[in-house]
Amino acid sequence: MTALGIIGLILGIIVMIVFAYWGLNAVPLSLLAGAVICIFNGINLWTGFATSWAGGLATVFSAYYILFFVSTCFANIMGETGACTAIAYKFLDWFGKKHIITVLSLFCFLLCYGGVSFFVCMFAVGPIMFKLFEELNIPRKLTIIPIAIGGASWSMAVPGSTQVQNVIPTGLGTTLMAAPLLGFIMAIAGLAISIIYTEHVYKKEMALVAAGKEEGWDKNWKSPVKGELKSRDELPGTVSSFLPLIFLVAFIVIGSLTKFISNATLLSCLGMAFAFIICLVLNRKYLGNSLAAMFKSLFADSAGAAATSALVLGAVVGFGSIVASAPAFQNILTWLIGLDIPIYWKGVISTSVLAGVTASASSGLQLCMQYLGDYFIQSGCDLNVLHRLMAFASVTLDSLPHSTGCFLMFAYLGVNHKLSYKYAFWICTVFTLIVTLVATTVVTIIGL
Repeated sequence: MTALGIIGLILGIIVMIVFAYWGLNAVPLSLLAGAVICIFNGINLWTGFATSWAGGLATVFSAYYILFFVSTCFANIMGETGACTAIAYKFLDWFGKKHIITVLSLFCFLLCYGGVSFFVCMFAVGPIMFKLFEELNIPRKLTIIPIAIGGASWSMAVPGSTQVQNVIPTGLGTTLMAAPLLGFIMAIAGLAISIIYTEHVYKKEMALVAAGKEEGWDKNWKSPVKGELKSRDELPGTVSSFLPLIFLVAFIVIGSLTKFISNATLLSCLGMAFAFIICLVLNRKYLGNSLAAMFKSLFADSAGAAATSALVLGAVVGFGSIVASAPAFQNILTWLIGLDIPIYWKGVISTSVLAGVTASASSGLQLCMQYLGDYFIQSGCDLNVLHRLMAFASVTLDSLPHSTGCFLMFAYLGVNHKLSYKYAFWICTVFTLIVTLVATTVVTIIGL
């Protein structure tokens, strides 16, 4: 059963990957792949679906639905008032169109490094990005790049980050600033590689669009953000457009540093709600006369979009729950614990593999700490260095095609694996893996 179970685990992940590329919806796909794992691991199908899969789905709805709803409401009011369009035009004024994807990527990075969660960053930056891409006729498949660079990779593991991937390793007795020199070198190197790649892709794709060999922005696509692209004389001013977003970031950063609200999800929800009110008050005159009708439509659309996002994420998390309940998964844990390799490599490989199998950086890192944390502490290695390497290792194989983050990003951006995954793969898997493996090799050789 051990070998058969592991085969089933691999087949289940392959099913997730292959059918995701074929465009199958996350809900039936997660059930199909989960069924493969259950059958090969001797798990009763009903137990696997009703307990593990449904449990993962329920956990996501209870933890994130309100956040998704409030975030979508904020994005929609920014779109309805024209504030997103005004910010997009201002970005063009400040930075021009030549490097706009790089600018958006760094903007996302700064937001997430400042304490804004990946989910909130996506909902906050998405509307601005959609307006810019529409204005510049950039192919929608490239919308994944700023989110991947800024929100789903380097900002998670850099020293000082309040993201969970940097928080979990503090169980080693370290701090969020563990191994700052090593961490900043890794982050800068990773950002540099990602930006060079982004500039190459952007120039190549826009040349194809200009030559008529590829379609630019899809004007028939129904954006998840309400509001049409308006001319400049119909838009709010710079201050009233930026202020809600500035308030949101400041509220979350101050809240994260002072801990006046300890629950990160509640902090984000309150920040979005207050930012919504600020945007409404400052830009009321741009909403027209039928405010009641606008609110009815806005809240209904936001509730539906939030439910879709939570369902997609919950389905993939449910698949991960089935994976974690499989006996074969315990065999993988046992194998990782027994690896006789240098300590830094053990931390990096264990974290990466577990993140890849569970399709989640935080889950992989948490499991590694749970089963190997005491061993690491007693090993005598530099725990600060290990902290930093494990944080970066968690954001490597977590972004394989069956990743929870990939499904959520693609659903919100209106793309799919076939269109956009290759960009996420290079940025979130290949580049993060290269940087992590090089850094691990260096610190092992010099004996830190």
